[in-house]
Amino acid sequence: MKFYETNLDKRVVIIRIDKDEEIISTLESIVIQSKIEAGFFMGIGAIKNALISFYDYNTKSYIDKEINEEMEVVSLMGNISYQYAENKPFIHAHVTLSNRDFGVIGGHLKKAIVGVTIEVAIFTIGDRIERIYSPDFNLFLWKP
Repeated sequence: MKFYETNLDKRVVIIRIDKDEEIISTLESIVIQSKIEAGFFMGIGAIKNALISFYDYNTKSYIDKEINEEMEVVSLMGNISYQYAENKPFIHAHVTLSNRDFGVIGGHLKKAIVGVTIEVAIFTIGDRIERIYSPDFNLFLWKP
């Protein structure tokens, strides 16, 4: 375990993502426009299709599932960081979705198109959080 302390940046960025917009790329764009170094976000709303994933520890890769139906976003949460030595935001998002039969599915959110709206709040951090590649997991993890 490794940790360090940082401070909230005293900013909360409130976002409404509209119908037919893609969630992850929209968040990336807002992070760049708002000069957000790092942060955490949460949101709710509705999507009409998505690509979610499950990380398989044994194969060290993601298993993808496409969802092509209207779903309620029960919970959207994640964090914002940057890949080490790059200046592109890394949006790490997880989502819980509910269908019209009230069945629930969730996982790592790779992509989703908004059905009605998504309402998101980003809580910013003043220090940049970076990610470095871990060959043990074939993932980019937070740099200590």
